[in-house]
Amino acid sequence: MIFEKINGYKDGSYFTPGYITEYMCRETIRRAIIEKFNDQGWHCRDFTDLYNAITPLNIKEANEIVDSIRICDPAVGSGHFLVSALNEIIAIKSELGILVDETGKILKNCKINVENDELVILYDNEFFQYIPNNPDSQRVQETIFREKQKIIENCLFGVDINPKSVQITRLRLWIELLKNAYYKAPDYKELETLPNIDINIKCGDSLISRFNLKDDTQNLTPADRKK
Repeated sequence: MIFEKINGYKDGSYFTPGYITEYMCRETIRRAIIEKFNDQGWHCRDFTDLYNAITPLNIKEANEIVDSIRICDPAVGSGHFLVSALNEIIAIKSELGILVDETGKILKNCKINVENDELVILYDNEFFQYIPNNPDSQRVQETIFREKQKIIENCLFGVDINPKSVQITRLRLWIELLKNAYYKAPDYKELETLPNIDINIKCGDSLISRFNLKDDTQNLTPADRKK
């Protein structure tokens, strides 16, 4: 709600409650992922079928299919929907058993769910708490960080006519990534560098504009101008 107040929702922007964005993302993203798998010949009716079809031999393919999803909010506002989408994709990977570390090993003792529009991480059936230099804790933290980074950079896109909304969304995604920032070996005193995610959130009118409002249109061809 803090980001929505900063964004000035009382002046015209509409605040979407968390339980609505959580429901929308759960229903739409899961259906889209089932369709993507079936497009690749998996023939799954639901997530139970999909879970049962995944084996150690096709985990990499399953991850690539999930990572191929593209989500764009054409009126991104404060970025609430994209954050919910980010959390849902991470939870889906955990549910399907395809959440793997950088060596390709599954996080077997880690379960991730979305509750009250927040990511809840359990490790060995206890709430996860990052402890630098602890091998298991470090492995979980680094894996979730890398997965979030990959999804933010490649899967999530947003447009808004309000420049302030664009900045708030970028900040919000950075904060979500920062939640799983980790200290780098060998001394575990320096945090991993955060990525540049500005390219995925643009300022523009998604209803009528094909180009950024600040783009130089002087060099457009007559044909492009008519479009």
